Amino acid sequence: MLRFSGQLLTSPIGRKLMLSIVLFSSLITLLTTVYQLFNDYNGDVSRIDRAFSSIEKVNLEVLAASIWVIDERLINTQIDGLSQLPDITYISIKDDSGQEWQAGKYQQTSTIEKQFDLIYTNSSDIKVGTLYVQADLNIIYDRLYDKAILILLSNAIKTFLVAGFILFLVWLNITQHLLKLSQYCDRISLEKPFEPLQFAHKDKDEFALVANAINTMQQQVRASFADVQESKNALQNALEDRERLLKLERSYKDELARQVKEQTKELEQSLLILKRAQQVLVEQEKMAALGGLVSGLAHEINTPIGICLTAASSQLSHVEDLIKLIHSEHATLEEINRILEEYQQSCQLIVNNITRASTLIQKFKTVAAEQRHEKNTQFNLKQQLEDIVDSTQIMFSPQHVDIKMNVDAELEVNSNLNLLNQIIGNIISNAYTHAFRGIEDSRIFINACIDNDMINIEIQNNGLSIPKEVADHMFEPFFTTTRNKGGIGLGLAAAFNAATLIQGSIRFEPLSPLGGPMFIVSFPYTLHPLLNDDSVFIDDGNVD
Repeated sequence: MLRFSGQLLTSPIGRKLMLSIVLFSSLITLLTTVYQLFNDYNGDVSRIDRAFSSIEKVNLEVLAASIWVIDERLINTQIDGLSQLPDITYISIKDDSGQEWQAGKYQQTSTIEKQFDLIYTNSSDIKVGTLYVQADLNIIYDRLYDKAILILLSNAIKTFLVAGFILFLVWLNITQHLLKLSQYCDRISLEKPFEPLQFAHKDKDEFALVANAINTMQQQVRASFADVQESKNALQNALEDRERLLKLERSYKDELARQVKEQTKELEQSLLILKRAQQVLVEQEKMAALGGLVSGLAHEINTPIGICLTAASSQLSHVEDLIKLIHSEHATLEEINRILEEYQQSCQLIVNNITRASTLIQKFKTVAAEQRHEKNTQFNLKQQLEDIVDSTQIMFSPQHVDIKMNVDAELEVNSNLNLLNQIIGNIISNAYTHAFRGIEDSRIFINACIDNDMINIEIQNNGLSIPKEVADHMFEPFFTTTRNKGGIGLGLAAAFNAATLIQGSIRFEPLSPLGGPMFIVSFPYTLHPLLNDDSVFIDDGNVD
């Protein structure tokens, strides 16, 4: 019993529950007591007010008549009767002459007082005196106090009894189970055998559900713990394997680094050999390009020189024939004139071919030296393109080509004017020469725009397409498809080299919006000073 009482009183939940019940019951008791006492107080005050009203209705006329006739025995009898009324503690009557009749004891505080005028009614209303009635509230206060003590005491006893009973029920149904649950949880250890939680009662209440949940959870935790132990062992084994693999990896890395170092040395040696081979190939390419250039130049010069040699040989023969004819006795003027005419034709053929060879050499050698060192100038691009178009149309007159352009009239360019004239003029002349054979409505369109500080000039035409085998070689020196018509193959090659000198480029597109081929010339918006490079040649003569 003592153990039960100790557990009951030391239970934190029980103490909190009991304190909450006591405080709540005390509050409810206090509120209901105040309300009840307030109602009782209002009832007592109302009863006094009814007593005052009864005196006013019943006794005032009788007292006024007694004072009118000054019947003291009747006045005293009435005062004594009024003083016997409940809660009335003091009665006082004064007449007009100053005479006073009293009953009871007058009090200064905790009273309810009321004063009535005594009116005697005869033929008129005459005031004969004043009635003063006093009721003592202390009697009401004492009665209310005793009643409050009784109510509070009874409710306190009832509250403590109810709280004690509830506390007992809480301990019986909740607290002892929670205590057992806490003790069981303190004893739980994953290293000890599993011991299920069971409560003494057999009811399937919430604690039974809690016990089942805890037992299930403990079994799951033990299973998870076993898995964790297995994972820990596996992880330990994996770490040991990892250490072995790391050692093996470090040995492999060291071996790999050694092999990479050796291979790097071999690659450096191979690279050195490749660089030397590259230098040899570059020199070979240079010699091959130079050989092709010399071969082309030799071929172009060999033709007029061969003709000159043949003509000179023919002249020697004609001179010998003329000498024989002059020393002959049968010489006639007609034969002499025939020989001289043939000699004159041979001389004219020699002069023409020597002139052609000289012109070719001058184009190849001297023109670049005259143009590449010219200073850059600022000019209006549209005006300059119009001048190139006009001069080209005059040169190829009467051949008619409709040339239109889309160029900003305010676009100013700083570049080498003669080199740009040579590039555009050679491309347009090449179109006049090759593109419009069999084309009636010949058209060329020139479009210029700025893209990332570069001027792009597109030269389109609606002429014949250029075969791929020709397009692959058309920028090479001395490559021409009209050699039998006097073409020498320096037009587009000169334009390509001129574009290089103005730090630009020429691109070829096989198809343009007009339907024919298109050349795109790109060069800087503002040209920097040209570098000295004697390996580039320029031609500003006729294209092939």
